Amino acid sequence: MERITSAALFGERVKAFKKRNRPVVTNCFFVPAEVEDMVRQGKLYVEETESTFCIQVRETYYSRLFYYMKDGAPLPALSGWKQPVILDTVFRGDETAALEKCGVSCWCAHGFVPYKRYRRMECQGEHFLPPEDQQSKLAEYPIVQMKAKDYPAVAALWESSLDIYSTLLPGAEEFAQYCEKQQVIGVRMPDGTAGAVIMVIPKGKTGFMQHLVVSPRLRGLGMGRTLFCGATEYLLTEGGAEKVNFWVDEENIHAIAIYQKMGYIYDGIISRQFLLREK
Repeated sequence: MERITSAALFGERVKAFKKRNRPVVTNCFFVPAEVEDMVRQGKLYVEETESTFCIQVRETYYSRLFYYMKDGAPLPALSGWKQPVILDTVFRGDETAALEKCGVSCWCAHGFVPYKRYRRMECQGEHFLPPEDQQSKLAEYPIVQMKAKDYPAVAALWESSLDIYSTLLPGAEEFAQYCEKQQVIGVRMPDGTAGAVIMVIPKGKTGFMQHLVVSPRLRGLGMGRTLFCGATEYLLTEGGAEKVNFWVDEENIHAIAIYQKMGYIYDGIISRQFLLREK
């Protein structure tokens, strides 16, 4: 595969491919800033044929597949691909129609199988309802900014508690950058270790939360709920957001019920993932 070294060149190649093969089917939803970050980090690779333009984003534990292709085109061999591979489709509305529109069935015939299904939840600032005991819980579990030096411990927490195939976890360099922007907060225990962590990313009027995790030995104490609520308040106040959203595995029924009590609702956006693993 060919590693992409320029975001501008990537954009030109996508544009040229789409022009030659109109109409195309795709699952690609990159914004320019994402492409620039992936190029800078050396993650972005492509494999192009006359009728397919496959994009591989190489993460620490897996790779992500995005594509543009002519409808009905034969699929490439995906030679040199880092596996496992996640194919992600994001849509609103009828799932069957959305998957058909972006040509997922041909990839399933190629060996991909259904994996995770995430829903996006959202809370408008005026609808946010913190639990009655939030202030007393904050006194018990103060929320602080995480530091770059916390990365090994935080990464270990993420790896032990989150699905490393379907979750886009930052590396050490990215983590340090998020910490510098004060976008990683958590609860630090008396021994200095991180008991719980979440990432909070303000983007204009919308705040995003991701990668909430609580140490297995500290679960059931209300720490995760307290941090989640504190992260929401942080984005709505210091982050300047008018609404906050995040992705949740739809099988996580217990957590979803807690989020809904705080005023979160589904916003209609779904992420449907498929997985290709080495046999």
